[in-house]
Amino acid sequence: MRTIAISEENKNLLDEFKKVLDNKEMSDADIVDRYILFGTPFVFKNNEDKYYFLKREIANFFGTSTSNVIMVGSAKLGFSIAPQKLWKLLDDDSDIDMVIISEELFDDYWKQLFEFNINLTYRNEKEDELYRDFLEYFFKGWIRPDKFPFKFDNKRKWFEFFNKISYGEYDKRKITGAIYRNEYFFRKYHEQNIRRLRLGGK
Repeated sequence: MRTIAISEENKNLLDEFKKVLDNKEMSDADIVDRYILFGTPFVFKNNEDKYYFLKREIANFFGTSTSNVIMVGSAKLGFSIAPQKLWKLLDDDSDIDMVIISEELFDDYWKQLFEFNINLTYRNEKEDELYRDFLEYFFKGWIRPDKFPFKFDNKRKWFEFFNKISYGEYDKRKITGAIYRNEYFFRKYHEQNIRRLRLGGK
C-alpha cells in the first residue's frame, strides 16, 4: 500500500497550493502554467523517465507530438482540484488522467462523430442522455471518450488502447484520456476552475 507513505507529502503540497491561491501576485494563468501545464507529475516524482515514455506511447498511438500530451488531475498535483473531487488526495485508487491538446486530432474525431450521427437513425434514452452530456463538453472544446455514443467504433478502439497501458509499468494505475481542441480551451477550463477556487471554492 502506498497511501500512508504519500499522504503526508500530498497534504503538504495541498497546503502550499492553497497558499498560492491566496497569493494575489499569481494570476489564474500563472497558476495553470506552473502547476498544470508544466512540472513533473507527483506520481512520477521519483522517475521522470516514466512520464516521458507514457507521453510517447500515447502520442504514437494518436499520431501526434509528445508535447501535445500532458497529465492533469491528482496524479499530476498529488491532490484533485476537480469540483466533484475537490482536495481529494492521490491514493491507491486514483487514476492517471492524460489529455491530448491537438486541433488536428480533435477535428478528426469531430468529423467521425458527425458522420456517425448523420447515419444514426435511433438512440435509446440512455444513449440520448450520453449524447447530450457529450455535447456539453464538446461545446467547451473538450472531447470526453466516455461520453461517445454507445455504438461509435472508435470508442471501443480508444478504450482498448487505454486499457492496454493501464495497471502496468506506469505506477500500476488506470490511465484515462481526453482531447482538447487547442490550448485556448484547455486554459479556459482550468483558469475558470482556479478562479472558482479563489472565489471561495476551497
